[in-house]
Amino acid sequence: MEIFEVDLKSLGKVLDKAWRQRRAVCLIGTYGIGKSQGIYEWARQKAEENKRKLAIWHLLDLRAKEEVIRNVKNYFVDVDIKLQSVGDISKLTGIPLIINGGDNHKVVWQPPLFIEAISKKDAMGVFFLDEINMASPNLQSTAFEITLQRKVGEWKISDDVLIVCAGNPLDVNISANPIPKPLINRLVFLKVGVPSVEEWIKWAVKNNIDTRIISFVKLFEELYKEDEEEMEQSTTPRSWEILSDMIKGETDLDYIRLCSFGTLHKTTASKFYNYLQLMSKLDYKLYVTNPKKFLGLSNQEKYAIITLIAKHVKEKGVESKVPKFVEVVSDDVIELSALLLSLIKIEHGVDYLRKKIVDNLPTDIVKRTLYLVF
Repeated sequence: MEIFEVDLKSLGKVLDKAWRQRRAVCLIGTYGIGKSQGIYEWARQKAEENKRKLAIWHLLDLRAKEEVIRNVKNYFVDVDIKLQSVGDISKLTGIPLIINGGDNHKVVWQPPLFIEAISKKDAMGVFFLDEINMASPNLQSTAFEITLQRKVGEWKISDDVLIVCAGNPLDVNISANPIPKPLINRLVFLKVGVPSVEEWIKWAVKNNIDTRIISFVKLFEELYKEDEEEMEQSTTPRSWEILSDMIKGETDLDYIRLCSFGTLHKTTASKFYNYLQLMSKLDYKLYVTNPKKFLGLSNQEKYAIITLIAKHVKEKGVESKVPKFVEVVSDDVIELSALLLSLIKIEHGVDYLRKKIVDNLPTDIVKRTLYLVF
């Protein structure tokens, strides 16, 4: 069966239409490429458009969850369930309660709080059933019922809640099971590919990923690298995000090397460590003062220098020279200037970038670079 591949930009449009038409969507794609992140970004955007607060269910404590249930019309609820790790089916369906004891007793089902929230009339949000083809048979059956019938037992999910399920292809996960064909034929069934380097960098800049990682991925275009050996890491968009969390603000190369090999494919980790070693040996002040000398460097050296300038732009003798540096570099490779401005934006904020750098650039340079930054 051929499954059409969707990029992250097109995915948002598909989710919009499915939401309006109350159609469920199933996403199939390898691990770590951003399926969950894509759903989160869509939910964030919808919350903003509908002037509601985004409530990411698994991040809320009990008091916050009860507040969402009481005032659900104020929230856009993002429920993300990893079915493979749910275990007991009652965590999805709820538990039976006996009320009115004696001869008049009856049994009612008490659903989990997230089902109670997204079943309310004014509920709006997304119910994301991840790892649907890796769950136990009983759990899979319940997930399929939710996906097709929009209900859990007697609890009907609100019409304004999008239902999305996701799984891994059979060839990349031996734990995955085929999805029944009757289910496929009732869903919008799409394959999610690995994002392009440019797509990921736009996301990374927006989400303040470590600048050393961004320049490395941009230079080597090494966003995804799978390792088929058991108990070995692969390089994925998710692993770059994890590494960023672990090394941001850290300068100890031994520590960074340890974290790199703990999150990336071994060849990527080695290459990234070598890149940081090179960076530690370069004198960025020499090149920001003499940008024409910068143009004679190798690509690795150029990207490393740009990363260092962005990091240290506020240092004495650096800030005042950056606009001229950007101007000279723009005449050679516009993308390098745009990358420098993007990294400054991450390191020091958009206000600093505008007031201290952009305002001191010639108008033609601003027009040629800023569309790549914002």
